[in-house]
Amino acid sequence: MDEQGKIISTCDVDSNLALQIWTRGRTPRLSVMNRNKNSRKLIHIAWVEKQDRTLAINGKERGETFSYTVKDFEPAIQKILAEYYARTNFKLKFLKLALDLEKALAHPETILTASELSLMSEEKRSSLWIADCSVRDKSKFLPFFALSEEEAAVIPEEKMKIAGPAMRGTEGLLKTGVTAALKEVNPERWHNTVRVTAAAMLLGFSYCGADGTKTADEIWSEGEKKPPKEIGQMAMKVPEKKISLHDPALFRLGHKLTAYIRHYYILDDVEILYVTDSEKELQESGFSRSRRIDFNTGTLGDVPYRVTFFENELEGMTAFGCNPRMQTARHTGHMVIMLPTETYKRALKNDTFGTEDDFFTITRLLWAKQFKEWYETIKIYVSKFAGLKS
Repeated sequence: MDEQGKIISTCDVDSNLALQIWTRGRTPRLSVMNRNKNSRKLIHIAWVEKQDRTLAINGKERGETFSYTVKDFEPAIQKILAEYYARTNFKLKFLKLALDLEKALAHPETILTASELSLMSEEKRSSLWIADCSVRDKSKFLPFFALSEEEAAVIPEEKMKIAGPAMRGTEGLLKTGVTAALKEVNPERWHNTVRVTAAAMLLGFSYCGADGTKTADEIWSEGEKKPPKEIGQMAMKVPEKKISLHDPALFRLGHKLTAYIRHYYILDDVEILYVTDSEKELQESGFSRSRRIDFNTGTLGDVPYRVTFFENELEGMTAFGCNPRMQTARHTGHMVIMLPTETYKRALKNDTFGTEDDFFTITRLLWAKQFKEWYETIKIYVSKFAGLKS
């Protein structure tokens, strides 16, 4: 293993097991070492994201085994990742990626007409900021997310004016100072989320459930010189990759991230359940069925879904019974998204400046909830070195 790469950090879990971080200058791997057999196995660090996983290793004696849960690994993984951060060039890569992500989140979508503002494409609705240029000489930046009173106070109208066409992009928004002010007012929403995501991307965690190893390796190789093909030929640098949340490799992660930030204040009201028969169980709980929408593959999951709307007027609740039309590896039975009806109405408004879209909002609420669960898991491992604020 040492000939192929390098062990950066080691931590004993107990007398039977040790965890290590191994790297070849790209996305690191988690090395699980059986101290009884002096054998190692390389795995992606994303393995630890499933909290209910267990690991069994053989002991010294015949038939002897030792079993561990992911929870048993937390202190050791925190230690070896912190040492990896300190002993490699990870810190520089991490800080640059975090800054690039902040800029990507601050990228405003330009709107040129009033009708375009109310009928935005899905791509534009996925942005957190709008450069509203629909009224001549009155162009301004609009936040496309719900604001707390403290956040609204640091986005005064006079700061949001766009001086000219050259200032309607990311740099123009950053120069207003509002994005920096938001980080100070609510660091958990605007600072910590970005830091944890950047760390996860570089360390080899999943991209919120999807494999991001290839993209992570590309980020690690940015700026490196390629060896000359022939003697005397000049080495060329790999071009810098601009981070865009609409890039195919980052599409799903980026959209889940923006959905989480937009719906940040209502996600505790959203519950995801898994049941055998959503229609039967919801109706037995006092819900009435109203209508159905079909969702294509890649929206709610890896297969198409038929979503049935349910209302419980007595308790003021709305539920969506999501029935996979094909077998999915992500869950058994049906998925149910449940939340207070007033919360769902708020979510619909938060997702548009005009025409409300159930399809878009249901998808974003699920993505936001998935991101929240992923984020809270990753945060356990990287909070000690990711520069998080309280």
